[in-house]
Amino acid sequence: MLLAVVVIGVFQATYGALEILFRLDNSLVFGLPIRGMATGTFVYKNHYANYLMLCLSMGVGFLVSTLLAQKSASRTTQKLRNFLETLLHGKALVRIALAIMVIALVMSRSRMGNTAFFVSMSVVGLLSLFLIKKRTKGLSILIISMFIIDMFILSAWFGLDKVKTRLEQTSLSQETRDEVIRDSIPLLQDFALTGSGMGSFYGIFPKYQGEEIKAFYDHAHNDYLQFAVEAGIPATILLFMVPLLSAVSCIKAIRQRRNTLMKGTAFGCLMAIIGMAIHISVDFPLQAPANTALSMVILALGFQANNRAMR
Repeated sequence: MLLAVVVIGVFQATYGALEILFRLDNSLVFGLPIRGMATGTFVYKNHYANYLMLCLSMGVGFLVSTLLAQKSASRTTQKLRNFLETLLHGKALVRIALAIMVIALVMSRSRMGNTAFFVSMSVVGLLSLFLIKKRTKGLSILIISMFIIDMFILSAWFGLDKVKTRLEQTSLSQETRDEVIRDSIPLLQDFALTGSGMGSFYGIFPKYQGEEIKAFYDHAHNDYLQFAVEAGIPATILLFMVPLLSAVSCIKAIRQRRNTLMKGTAFGCLMAIIGMAIHISVDFPLQAPANTALSMVILALGFQANNRAMR
């Protein structure tokens, strides 16, 4: 399953990156204007970035599982054997696949998509140093290489500076999302218990929005808020208990499981859960069916990683 997600992510990354590298004016699937931002087969660049973040997390989890399975290399012969196993078992290809996805993620110019990935990787990477007792040097090297090679070298060639510029230029005076959240509070108060109905935000928000909001907002750009408005606060709390419990299951698996595949799976799932928790605070990736479906698979894998019935 992890490798299947990586393959899908590489396809999306390659497709989206080629659109930019070939300088196409319109996307091949929908014929929508690209405007210098990779979107892949998605309409919205932030949905595309979120999907790549999920795929990257699963790819990192797979690599972590293979690194944990490697024997400690105290002799030159064992180091050579580990190197050959890395090449023959496809680990090198997965590492290349991760680099391709990072390039496409940067090309999406998504501020929070990039931030969510690198923050989640940093948090889980540091957490693993305390939870994984018998870790190999390869695990530390992998985490460091994701920063040095991907962020500072590959990303610099493919537009990391543009993402940095977008972050620096972001201000509350230019953004109207904070006004959307402000104007949604009365809406939340009116439908706190039972909600307004799923998918109803775009129809009822215009009645509450202030005069300074000129654009049409069909989503709240905050999935926590939108779920609370549409489903009600009690249902939203129950809904978001699922990823919380899955994250707890992942932490237990990383700390207690001996099976390296389960540890790696838990590592990737925890990365994805944290990254999604960050991203949905300023956008609406869970409103995209592809992202929601993949998120459900990842949550299930998170629970399964701590299943003692699995070897």
